[in-house]
Amino acid sequence: MKTIMSEQRGFTASSADAEYLLTHPVPSRSVIPLILSLFGVSLVSIIGLVMLTLVSMEGLTEDNFKQRVKTAFNIEMIRQQGILQEYSYWDEAHQKLIVEPDEDWAKDNLGAYLQETYGIDLVWAFTSDMQPVMTLTDGEQVMISASELQLSDLQTLVQAAVDSDMPHIVSGYREFFGTPYLVSIGMFLDEDEMQKRSDGTFLLFAYRLDDHKIQRVRDEYLLPGLRFSTVNNGEQSDSAKVSLYNSQGVSLANLNWDTVSPSDKYFVRLLLPVVLIFIVMALLTWRLLVGEYANRQLYSSHLIDMATKDFLTNISNRREFYLRANHEISRSHREQTSLALLMMDLDHFKKINDSLGHSAGDDVLAEFARLVQENIREFDIFGRVGGEEFAVLLVAADLAKAEEIGERIRRVIGEYAFPSLSGSPLQCTVSVGVAVWDGEEALDRLMVRSDEALYTAKDNGRNRVSVA
Repeated sequence: MKTIMSEQRGFTASSADAEYLLTHPVPSRSVIPLILSLFGVSLVSIIGLVMLTLVSMEGLTEDNFKQRVKTAFNIEMIRQQGILQEYSYWDEAHQKLIVEPDEDWAKDNLGAYLQETYGIDLVWAFTSDMQPVMTLTDGEQVMISASELQLSDLQTLVQAAVDSDMPHIVSGYREFFGTPYLVSIGMFLDEDEMQKRSDGTFLLFAYRLDDHKIQRVRDEYLLPGLRFSTVNNGEQSDSAKVSLYNSQGVSLANLNWDTVSPSDKYFVRLLLPVVLIFIVMALLTWRLLVGEYANRQLYSSHLIDMATKDFLTNISNRREFYLRANHEISRSHREQTSLALLMMDLDHFKKINDSLGHSAGDDVLAEFARLVQENIREFDIFGRVGGEEFAVLLVAADLAKAEEIGERIRRVIGEYAFPSLSGSPLQCTVSVGVAVWDGEEALDRLMVRSDEALYTAKDNGRNRVSVA
């Protein structure tokens, strides 16, 4: 926007110069040469300004498209990390992949399911000494040499996962079997302790970067002309690109698109009489700017939703919940208002996943989120903070109000018949932990107290509301 405003100021200055020349004609023996000269100067000035505008638009268009490409792949990386986080927290996944490797379980719960639902092409479980335990490629188990794991670029990602903060997940780009992949590596975490496991084992998810995947990204993120090329495929250097590097700084692939030159496309059409050019360009520029601004606002809103909302339930994801909740705690501290936190966990949810599959479990989670959303207030902050664990920060709510809302949610969930692919409705219950903010404590401490109340509810038989 600043660049556009600068161009508009330049246009005003040039118009003022032209007006000065018209009102202060240079001495001449004849009026005709002067008029012709002024006409020529005006025409050249307008053409120059048009060329400057088009060249500036080329730069803006190129930078904007490049930023959109980078943002799209950052979102793909965040999405893959979110899926990996759910599996790395899952005790049964650690048991079936590391402790007692179960090929059938891996195929059912990771292989074809992850590839068809989320596009994950490679799943790799391996030990702390870089020895593979279970490997699935395109939904099928394969045997891969341990030497593949011990290459330096992959070891760099593994060490970064060890050194990173919770949940110990990092991502990058890496080549497998001669093809670039978007790779996410995470350490297996204990589901109860929420800490990395003592055996230091890892889980890797990878997303193959091929023409089919790039086409999906192109369509989903509205990136026309985007294509994929490896470093040595002879792609012309004059095409725009974003390079993808591995952890060692080696370029693995390029994302290319053709640069469209507005000056080449529109300049000939603008060689019309001066007045017509000026009027048409003024209207066209106004229309383009308004349309581009509206499209950019819509696209930015779309990206924000994808980055801050849980992809399954369309409520706040863990990151946005923490951000909004901390902001609300700061406000409540200034205004001395009350807050309460509900931690909710679906009872025996793993039985649904184990007996009916993850697809049925996903449907239950989405329906559960919808029911909770309908039974809290519009200004309350609702988010998914774990696999089947949800949190609600109740604004301006005391203990009585929090218990009332928690009990209402518990009753609604218990009485609701969840639709099922098997045809028979599912009955689910939820345990709720309630903690009231003491006016000083941080969000982490409030969540710990609420979580303790949740476990008390589960220990006392589930399907109940417990107060910290």
